[in-house]
Amino acid sequence: MRKKLKKYFLLLSLVSSGVAVFGQEKEIEFKPEFRKYILIGYNFGGTVPAPMPNTVRKVNAWWPQFNPSIGYEVDYVFNEKWGVGGALKIDYKGMGIKSEVMYMHTSVDIKQGDKAGKFEGLFVGHNKTIVNNGYLTLPVHAIYYPDKNWKTQLGVYFGYLFHAGFSGEVTDGYIRTPDAMGEKIAVDTAIFNFDNELRKFDFGLQAGAERRINKKISVNGNLSWGLLSLFPKSFHGMDFSMYNVFFTLGISYKL
Repeated sequence: MRKKLKKYFLLLSLVSSGVAVFGQEKEIEFKPEFRKYILIGYNFGGTVPAPMPNTVRKVNAWWPQFNPSIGYEVDYVFNEKWGVGGALKIDYKGMGIKSEVMYMHTSVDIKQGDKAGKFEGLFVGHNKTIVNNGYLTLPVHAIYYPDKNWKTQLGVYFGYLFHAGFSGEVTDGYIRTPDAMGEKIAVDTAIFNFDNELRKFDFGLQAGAERRINKKISVNGNLSWGLLSLFPKSFHGMDFSMYNVFFTLGISYKL
């Protein structure tokens, strides 16, 4: 009788183990799914010339504008390692900068100086520029999960300019118009405004990483590097190209 009981007990143990293993296999089986997030962040960076022109001799100050980033992201995850995603975001990208320039090509409206009026030519003196642009941004990216707590992404972004801001002033210098051999006009204060000259679309590369804090909240960082110049080729108010280069630091909330 004891031997039969031992056999039954051993058989029951084997069956229970098999059920447990089968249950574990079903638990770890991954099913493709959509994941949705609310994104909130802040953009650090600037619209930078590339390469740096030799007409900019010295940068005296730089500061960020109010650059919030708010968006909604949807990811489709194929398995535990790979997925694709996209988002719709409102991104403000701006900065302020003070610099000293030498023979920088520009177009200004002189308020105080030898002559009043609008002049285009080569300016020598101090420059202050304020950029405050708003974009409706569509990032599209591939996703890789190194482990359960980390998410990395690489892709491109498309941007539409819905709020344009590019203006400033030049002081304590002079402008030669229309070229280096032209008339020299002293400039105490002159202003410029290129809001209406900005390109309506932006496009570039983006890469980022995200660290999960808990089941709902993660912290993330994302670098976006524009490949389209801020101004079209038809614009002659500046003689060098400028690009949006910004790093977004933020949090995401999983819905």
